[in-house]
Amino acid sequence: MQAGVVYGYIGKTEYIIKKIKEEYGQNLKVVSTGGLGKLIAKETELIDIYDQELTFKGLKIIYDKNKKDRH
Repeated sequence: MQAGVVYGYIGKTEYIIKKIKEEYGQNLKVVSTGGLGKLIAKETELIDIYDQELTFKGLKIIYDKNKKDRH
């Protein structure tokens, strides 16, 4: 049952990636982050990059920019 849930998420993810690439072009880079991202990235060839810390890196960039703008 647990495997069904995992493969279900992989299938949903692949479907969404394929639909987006159809609409916007095949040259898009697909980045996976957080949650089940690592597991899904291992099981599909459609994800180009996995970065567990991507959200935190983005928040750090925003924080640093806002901090600099205040001084």
